[in-house]
Amino acid sequence: MKAGIVRGALLAASLMLLAPVHASTAEVGRLLAEADRVRSTDATRFDALLDQLDAKREHASESQKRHLRLLQSYQRALLGQPEAAIGDAVALVDQAPEPELRYRAALLVANVSAINRDYVLGLRYLERAIAMQDEVKDIDLRHMGHVVAGTLFNEFGHFDKALAHADGVLAARASPRNRCMAQQIRARAVFGLGRPLDEARDLQRPIADCTALKEMILASATRATLAEYRASQGQTQEAIRILEGALPDVLATRYPRLIAEVRSLLARFSLDRGDAMAAEAHARAVVELPGADPRSLANVLAQKVLYQVALDRQNLGAALRHYRLYAEADKARIEDIKAREYAVQLTRYELAQKNQSIELLSNQNQLLLLKQEVAERSAWNFRLAIALLVVIAASAAYWGWRARRMHRNLRQLADTDGLTGLANRRHFRARTESALKACEQRRRPLSVLLFDLDHFKQINDQCGHSAGDWVLREVARVGRQYCREGDLYGRIGGEEFAMALVDCDIDAALRIAEKCRHSIEGIDAKEAGCGLPVAASIGVVSSSISGYDYETLVAHADAAMYRSKVAGRNRVSLYQPPPTPPDGQPIALESRNADAMLGQY
Repeated sequence: MKAGIVRGALLAASLMLLAPVHASTAEVGRLLAEADRVRSTDATRFDALLDQLDAKREHASESQKRHLRLLQSYQRALLGQPEAAIGDAVALVDQAPEPELRYRAALLVANVSAINRDYVLGLRYLERAIAMQDEVKDIDLRHMGHVVAGTLFNEFGHFDKALAHADGVLAARASPRNRCMAQQIRARAVFGLGRPLDEARDLQRPIADCTALKEMILASATRATLAEYRASQGQTQEAIRILEGALPDVLATRYPRLIAEVRSLLARFSLDRGDAMAAEAHARAVVELPGADPRSLANVLAQKVLYQVALDRQNLGAALRHYRLYAEADKARIEDIKAREYAVQLTRYELAQKNQSIELLSNQNQLLLLKQEVAERSAWNFRLAIALLVVIAASAAYWGWRARRMHRNLRQLADTDGLTGLANRRHFRARTESALKACEQRRRPLSVLLFDLDHFKQINDQCGHSAGDWVLREVARVGRQYCREGDLYGRIGGEEFAMALVDCDIDAALRIAEKCRHSIEGIDAKEAGCGLPVAASIGVVSSSISGYDYETLVAHADAAMYRSKVAGRNRVSLYQPPPTPPDGQPIALESRNADAMLGQY
């Protein structure tokens, strides 16, 4: 009796100890659900909830702790800490027992990796997420996979694939949030494809739907697309009004990428309207934004605006500085676009190899079964098995040949510019450095020509990108006419080309440069439906002046080309070293006049 009373007292005490734990666990679950709900709509509330959850971590179950880790990874991504977000999410993909949590973590890795320019990793984890879909019971989570895929394909410029994923979500009975995201993806993809937009359906309705859900990142991104669409219709002032109205909501998201994109559009449109002060303010806000990506299109456009504003003000020192920053950013962005396409091609190659391996294993299994049957059958079956072996060997040889050809194609894609067929910036540099070493050993000259098309933006803006692409191909064609055997020719920027002339002294290089300039001036863009003239500013340098270092030669050629721009464009300029004072110390760049830096040919 007494023992029973003691046991009863112990049980009661145990229940009293357990009751707060269960209550705390339930409270953690409620806070996690609310944090998931507001993570993309109310950044301040989301941060506060994560602080509360972190304080209650000891009362959370192991599953709730993993859920909290996922939300903290999402928070790090929003705050511009992609490496930390990716690292923790990858660990969740590998360790979490919950299928839904692993699926969400894989989607987060895919999304953040693409934003962080690790495109191969992003596509691999997108494939892993898609492979997990059969394990996920929640239909909204499955739709989220299509939303992430559409976002990535928009990022890669594969707008047709992004549109297919978005339309798939919109055709299903998706949740309001997933529909909001799919609408934003669809609007961006249709605009990227250059197709006509129904403004009410494709832009205004998504903005209203996402705003009603307080999904201000998505609503603001769609407003930016609306502004670009209005500007493309010649309504630049209306585009500025839309972006200025959206700017407070954009800043409230604290998302560096969205802030940079909206401000860069405001800078570009303000400059188009002649408001240099507003353009400069927005452009500086982009380049000084903490956490902004220096290789993004927003940063490229901001640097270009700052260059144009400084040039219009006749501030040549600032113009030169911003032009170089713009050129560096633009080159980095082009390399980044190349890396995206390489990642897509590599993923396709890996998928093809995987399918080939599966097919080969399947063939091997069939072969084993046939061997067992051969042991029991007649010589006829044996001959049949031999024939099948020959077929399998031929199939393996065929797939091996296909794999080697695909590898060659990938290598060519990595080395050449897809539009013009010329060497890209990376390949041109590698080959030119090899040629410089050879010329230095033989004590032979090497000259570099760097030329940039004048007013190329006007051709793109007034005649369309198809006309601009035609002009770039024509420049590549006429330039090849003056390349001798052993010379190198490449496209190293948007409208920037370079030649490395082996065994070519200064006089010969200047003659070739003048021929190139004259031929480019003779390109008639009317064949592409454009009446604007085509011209180029060319800078020339030789190893006899600047030595055999690649970076020095390109920098001097760039300075000479800039001198051609400043001197009126459509001309050839030869780089000349700066004068040296009697004491032998070089004159500081800041104190030199532009005419003292460069000599015009």
